[in-house]
Amino acid sequence: MQTFLIITVIFIPFIFADIKCHQCGGAETIPKFAKNALASINITTDPYFGDCSSTSSGNICQNGTFCIKRSRVYDISYSGVSFKWTTYTKGCAITREDDTTKTPENACYELGSSSNGTGYTSRRLDCYCTKDYCNSAQQIIQFFTVFSIILTNLL
Repeated sequence: MQTFLIITVIFIPFIFADIKCHQCGGAETIPKFAKNALASINITTDPYFGDCSSTSSGNICQNGTFCIKRSRVYDISYSGVSFKWTTYTKGCAITREDDTTKTPENACYELGSSSNGTGYTSRRLDCYCTKDYCNSAQQIIQFFTVFSIILTNLL
């Protein structure tokens, strides 16, 4: 039993370690004609920063319990042409921005839409996940659970 307790104490920090999330901003490819159309109606895109595929310290955050991807989805019609594109920022979160009394789940929440009457609408979508880089952080917990079951059966 002592061995089980010692091993449990060793693995506990891994289970409750902070989640690692990308911290960056970007956009899906915006065609040149779309950039020109946006500029003509005084719409700017969100600033881009960081490297969303990197896991280096300058491109990650670890100060949350969830990873978040905040997206702004644009639907634009200009001179008879319609197109859609998305800008986003990624980072860490502890609570939902739209309702700090609720804990985010592995889900997306639409936070409204807007239009300026010149042919474009935008809507905001916040998506939360609980895995490192939105990849499987659960593997550590699953390993610990299986290891504990095996160890308990051996003792």
